[in-house]
Amino acid sequence: MKKSLFDKKKTLDNKLSQAKADAKPWLFRFARFGHMAQGSVYFLIGLLAIQMAFGLGGKLTTSQGALYTIAKQPFGFLVVIILAVGLSGYACWQITRTIFDPENKGYNIKGIVSRISYLVVAVIYIGLCVSTVKILLHTRVHTTSGHYQTLSARMLAQPFGQTIIAITGTVILIVGLGQIFWALSGRFQKQLKKNEMSQKERKWSKYLGKFGISARGVIFGIIGVFLIKTAIQADPDETKGLDGALAEVATQPFGPVMLTIVSLGLIAYGVYMFAEARYKRLTSPN
Repeated sequence: MKKSLFDKKKTLDNKLSQAKADAKPWLFRFARFGHMAQGSVYFLIGLLAIQMAFGLGGKLTTSQGALYTIAKQPFGFLVVIILAVGLSGYACWQITRTIFDPENKGYNIKGIVSRISYLVVAVIYIGLCVSTVKILLHTRVHTTSGHYQTLSARMLAQPFGQTIIAITGTVILIVGLGQIFWALSGRFQKQLKKNEMSQKERKWSKYLGKFGISARGVIFGIIGVFLIKTAIQADPDETKGLDGALAEVATQPFGPVMLTIVSLGLIAYGVYMFAEARYKRLTSPN
């Protein structure tokens, strides 16, 4: 009897392993496509922001706003459909990283925190996919920080709402600082298959990654600080989205110069994501 149960379990494990192996090729292609979609959105956000910095008619916007801008262009409807598929692929990949741990993060504290962060990213991109579907259905979407301010107001009205917002802001601030450190240390290069890259590709991916990931970290940090201010002052108007964070950069001394630098950084991040789409390791190198 015990042997029979053992054999059944072994057979089931083999079938699951085979199913995972069969799923990998299309899942990996889906994930790489998702990286390209993410890079496209950040590239456009940075491009619109730098146009504004130079007074060329651009604007500060969120990811939803970038997709809405694309939808208004010739053939934009088709492009948004393609990006929706890609963004759903990126969300799917984050869920896969959370559940199946293809990168072997493990179950220690560091591994668990990493996998929780993947799940949070998945939720964010699922929300972005929902916004994309709304755009395709010609439904109104929130393209400014007002949406986040509404969510903050609802959260502040709940028990322990201020505490939850403060914790969220602290986590986002830490993530932002972590991204800056990760970028400047050059550790992000370990996730690239550099043996498949030319010398020029390795060089430019290094520069673009350092600049782009740092800029993204700065934006995350600003968003985190404003969430903490929201909790301390119990004022939802303090909540800022990506566009609000960029606007805050513009209000600082030498604001246009700083906005230009951060905008170029977001463009660099978008281009770097194209490199990740091609060369990122999607499983543990071990």
